[in-house]
This record gives sequence, C-alpha cells and structure tokens, in this order.
Amino acid sequence: MQHALNAALSIKLKDNRQLGFAEYGDPHGKPILFFHGLAGSRLDARLLHKIAITNYCRLISIDRPGMGLSSFDKKRTILSWADDVAAFADHFNLPKFAIIGHSGGAPFVAACLYKIPERLTGAAIVSGMGPFELPAATASLTRRQRFLNSAIRKLPWISTCCMKLTRWMFKSPNMLKQGLKQMAQVDSHILQQSEENIEMLGSTMMETFRQGVAGVAQEMQLTLKPWGFNLGDIKATCPITIWHGGLDKQAPIIHAELYADLLPNAKLTFFKQEGHLSLLVNKGEEILRTVVGPG
Repeated sequence: MQHALNAALSIKLKDNRQLGFAEYGDPHGKPILFFHGLAGSRLDARLLHKIAITNYCRLISIDRPGMGLSSFDKKRTILSWADDVAAFADHFNLPKFAIIGHSGGAPFVAACLYKIPERLTGAAIVSGMGPFELPAATASLTRRQRFLNSAIRKLPWISTCCMKLTRWMFKSPNMLKQGLKQMAQVDSHILQQSEENIEMLGSTMMETFRQGVAGVAQEMQLTLKPWGFNLGDIKATCPITIWHGGLDKQAPIIHAELYADLLPNAKLTFFKQEGHLSLLVNKGEEILRTVVGPG
C-alpha cells in the first residue's frame, strides 16, 4: 500500500466550510486534482501515489462536501463543486491544473470543464458515470439499477438507506469479502492480492462516512437529477481523455461513449480486459501522463 505525503489536511473556505484533502506524488510536480468516486474519499487516490512520484505529478485528492474531512453543504449542486475547486486552487496559488475523476467523480470533472475551463490544462474521466437524464445512459443500466435510480428520484430518503447499508457492509471484513464477489473478477483480483489491500478499501470507504451518510446520500440524489448544464454546451479547449474498461460492471460503456461524443477535443481509450477499478490501477501511469502532457 502506498501512503500519502499527508492524508489528513484541510483548508477553510470563505463560507467557513472545510475542504479536506490528501497529497500524493511529487510535491513539486505538475498539479493534478483528483475527484474520488461515489461513495469514496480523498484516500482513493493513494493507488496512484507511486506512479505520481515517478511521473513528477503533484496529485491532490479532495473530499467532496459531507465526505471525509469536508463540511456538509446543504446548498451544494453539481456545479458548485467547480466553485470549491477554484477556491481550493486559489488557496494554493495554482492558476492552472489538470483534473481526473474516477467513477462518480466524472460529473464533477464535467462541471469544471463547463464552469472553469480556463483553469484546466487537461482532464480525464476514468470509468465514469454519465448524466442519467440522457435516455441512453439510463437504458444501459441493469434492470435493478434502473429500478433503484427511479426509486431514489421519487423517494430521496431511499438514498440514505442505501448508504447506511453500504457503510454497514464496509464495517465488516466478512461482508466486504462477500461484496468483492459481485465485482468484475479483474477488479476483485486486485483487492484480494493481499489482506492489506482489502483493509485499504475498507478504511478508504469508512473515511467516506466519517461524518455519517448525509453527504454521500445527498450526492447520490444530485447525480440522478439534471446536473444544471449540458455536456454539449461545454467549450473547454484543453485535451480531454475518456478511459473505460470492457469488464466494468458499475459504469456501462455507453456512458464513456456519451462523454466522448459530447465533449470537445475528447478521445476515448477503451481496454477490453480492464474493469472499473483495475483500469485506474493498471493504466494509471498512462492516464497521468495524458493529463499533464509532455515534459
């Protein structure tokens, strides 16, 4: 397991909210902001610590509101994340930076591409979840996923129940191991290579629920609603790369194709034998190099 330079840092925003973050890689390297999945936390990015060092990248992973060390924000939207990111970058005097979003972090990459494109040097969406208001994105889900998403839209409190169940599962090592069986084999293999990897997943996920389930449940509701902008309205000029695995059980390939079709300057890279998590681990070096560019 690779460790952060410091995994428990935070800054205070103008409205007195805290934003928690962890730093990985080379502290003097090219800046990349990492947006974790749903559910997830700033600790997700520790998988990329070693390759961030060897590729001279300063990888900063930020907890979203209500998760990890970041304050809950009852007024938050998908687009308000771009404001938080801009304020975070200003705090560290980062006029320009790259961004990577994994899984449920994808909508927040899109939000930054829409609202602060002038700050971005590159963007990557990895195993990303697309906007469910697009019929193709919803149609590609399993029947169970469609039913659950529909139920949450009609009865938002269901998301709280789902997150309580998720938290309970990750508290129990035995339940966690059972959950691994539901993943693509290539993903579960990575985690089952050692007990340490399983413990890492458990601790990362439990950090998500440090403050309870409200922040995660809120975000689940937000991602299922219209995001407040259309992907086709994004005018960013930085390189955008979309990465997806053919064995991904969480995010269907159509979501990646939607991003690639609707975002400007976007390039889709598809790996038939990679899954949801394995793609980030096995192709992480390529992803980092793509967003920071040569040199």
